[in-house]
Amino acid sequence: MSLFKFIRFGAVALVLTVMPAGAQAQSLNDALAHAYSNNPDIASAFMSVRSAREAIRVAQGGRLPTIGAGASFEQTFTFPGGGNVNYGTTDQIGLNYNQTLFDNYATDAAIRAAEAKYDAAVQGARNTEQNILLSVATAYFNVVRDSRIVQIRQENIGFVRAQLQSARDRLELGEGTQLDVAQAQAGLAQAEAAHLAAINNLRTSEANFERYVGRPPSGLSGSYNFGGLLPGSLDGALANATSRHPALLATQAQIRAAQHEADETRAGFGPNISLSGSIGAGGFTGDAVAGQARVGVSLSVPIYTPQRGPAMELANIGQIQSELQAFATRDQVVEAVRQAWAGVQTSTSQIESATAAVAASRLALQATIDQNEVGQATTLDVLDARASLRNVEETLVSAQAQRSIAGFSLIAATGNLSAQSLGLAVQPRNVDGTPVATPVQAAPTDAWGNLR
Repeated sequence: MSLFKFIRFGAVALVLTVMPAGAQAQSLNDALAHAYSNNPDIASAFMSVRSAREAIRVAQGGRLPTIGAGASFEQTFTFPGGGNVNYGTTDQIGLNYNQTLFDNYATDAAIRAAEAKYDAAVQGARNTEQNILLSVATAYFNVVRDSRIVQIRQENIGFVRAQLQSARDRLELGEGTQLDVAQAQAGLAQAEAAHLAAINNLRTSEANFERYVGRPPSGLSGSYNFGGLLPGSLDGALANATSRHPALLATQAQIRAAQHEADETRAGFGPNISLSGSIGAGGFTGDAVAGQARVGVSLSVPIYTPQRGPAMELANIGQIQSELQAFATRDQVVEAVRQAWAGVQTSTSQIESATAAVAASRLALQATIDQNEVGQATTLDVLDARASLRNVEETLVSAQAQRSIAGFSLIAATGNLSAQSLGLAVQPRNVDGTPVATPVQAAPTDAWGNLR
């Protein structure tokens, strides 16, 4: 198979169609759009982005002052002796102010770490979107495949029943044997068992479809035009994957976050300068009310902190782990690209061979039926020919579904599977999942400013 022929696969619509009479067609884009808008895993990923955004604000709070209010009331008793008891009361109400002026740049490192984690959350949400859309496409084509296999095996039951009736008719006319009838009965039992197994497989695929899409399948149509989504070469696919795949971008952001967290840990054991102040009044329960104010600057320099060594080692280990995870993720992405590329090529070749095999098997079946009618072939020969045709038909259906799944897998492996790239009819969203505001169109007016 030439490379040009493989590349052109993306522009060819697939021909898997399962649409019961009277059912409204549910295209793959419909299923993908519904999953994008309703899948809880995607919604949870967007919530992670919002949480990471708030974490930045929390880290930025380290630069801001804290202001509080307080009140106190105390009563003391003294016993000087001689049975006397002296008591006194103190009360105070006021405001206090505290602000860190210098913390050895620990807050700066914490903010940068939070920003890197936010970037990782954004890319993680993109990767979750990819995974869900790929799962939807896989479930969609599995339902199409299993539905067609159920139809093929149902048709096979009808054929075997006709052969059984024909064998019985010939036996009554004295032209057949009891062996032909027994062989047809055994073939019917096998066909019914295979049909039941196909139904069970279809039910499993339908349950998987409903899990990812959020509603049961109905009238699925297997045709899909990839257009220009598929890469033109393996090298191009690998280049796209290693530069733009969201899983890789997320691990790179996690490396930056680990580095900044190590800086924050290191800075936490350095000098600290803070400003504090208070203003208030007391003596409300006494004879006179007096106000007071205080302001001061304090410096603290740690000399020995036993936690410093283990804390720094823990931060270094976290940084090394994030780097190792990045290497592992890159290997997984490269592997996924190569497997998907090979899967598209292999399934395309299987479709070509299976299509030819189906045509040849149909001719062979008709020839065997003709021979059986003139006594040159047995009922078992006919059933074997029919079973061979059924097998190659199922191989063709499976190869068509696998080629579609491999195509989506290749798009996902390059990091380009998204609602936007697929052109899904969904509400545009920001990186945190919130709907993009649609600009309000001004109402048309005439030259005097009156509404038209």
